[in-house]
Amino acid sequence: MTEHADSVDDEFRPPDPIEMHPVSSPVQIDFNDIQDEVDFWNSSIICCIIGANPPIHVMEGFIRRIWKNFNVNKVVLVKKGIYLVRFLTMDMRDKVTSGHFFFDSKPMIVKPWSVDMDMEKEEIKSVPIWIQLILNFKYWGEKSLFKIVSQLGKPIKRDAATVSRDKLQYARVLVDMPITQKLPDQVSFMNEHSELVQVPITYEWRPTVCDNCKLVGHSTIECRKGKTKRIWVQKKQVQNHTEVVAPEVDQEGFQRTLRPIMVRPTNLVPTPVVNSFQILNDDGGHSACSTAELDREDDIEEGSTGRGNSSKSYG
Repeated sequence: MTEHADSVDDEFRPPDPIEMHPVSSPVQIDFNDIQDEVDFWNSSIICCIIGANPPIHVMEGFIRRIWKNFNVNKVVLVKKGIYLVRFLTMDMRDKVTSGHFFFDSKPMIVKPWSVDMDMEKEEIKSVPIWIQLILNFKYWGEKSLFKIVSQLGKPIKRDAATVSRDKLQYARVLVDMPITQKLPDQVSFMNEHSELVQVPITYEWRPTVCDNCKLVGHSTIECRKGKTKRIWVQKKQVQNHTEVVAPEVDQEGFQRTLRPIMVRPTNLVPTPVVNSFQILNDDGGHSACSTAELDREDDIEEGSTGRGNSSKSYG
C-alpha cells in the first residue's frame, strides 16, 4: 500500500477553469473608487531636496525634528529623491507649506499633494536661495531692499538679524530665483543722489544644472544621459627581462620536474686577497731579522717580568 505524505480528501474536486472572454472596453474607475485613498493622503505634502538624495531614514529623522510640533503621521519614499509627508490635519499641512526649509544649506521644495499631481512630470523652475549683500544699512528697509533684489527674482523675506538690525555686516535676504538663469556676481541700483551703486552678491548655495538633461543636482560631465562614449583600450603588457634556467637531464634521460628558477643578473665585485704574513714568502726568513733586533726583544721580555731594577729602596 502506498503512503502519501499529505492526506487528500476523496471528495475534493478541482474547480472548473475560468473561461476568459476578450474585453471589449476597459473598466471605468470613478471618483468613488478612489475617494478613500484621496481622503487619507489629502493632508500630505510632496518634498524634495535640490542637489541631494538622502536615504529615507535620514530624511525621516530630519523631518520629524524640524516639524516635531506639526503632528507628522507618515514619512514615505515615493521614488528616489521624492518624499511624501502626511500630517494629521489640514491646518498643520498649510502651516508647513507656507514656510521655507533647508537641508545642509540646500533648499527643500515643499508642495501640497493633490489628486491630479503627476510626480513624474513635475518640474522645478525656481528655488529659494539666501543671498548676502554688503550694503549700507540705510537701504535695509523692506521697501528699498526688496526693490534691489527684485532684479534677481522674487523676494521672499529678510532674516531675523536684518529685520532687528542686530548685525550690520551684511543684509541677508531670501529670494526665489529661476533655476536656469546665470547667477550674477553683483547687482546695481541708482541711489537717492542718482549715483550708480554696485553691490557684490554672496550666494549661500548655488544650484548645479546639467546642460544635457536640464536637471538639478549634477554637472554635465556626471550626467548619465550624456553622449560621451567610452572606448576600451587594451593594456600593454610589461615584459620582465629575466633569465629562466631549465632543469637538467641526468644520464638515464630522466628530467626532474622543477619549477623554473628566475635568476637576476648581478655584478660580482672581486675580493682582494692579501697574505698578512708576507715575510714568510721571502727566502731565508730568519736572516731578515738582525741580531740587534733579537737582543732588543730579549730586553723587553726581561723588563716585563722582573721588577728588581725598576724598584727603589727607601732607607
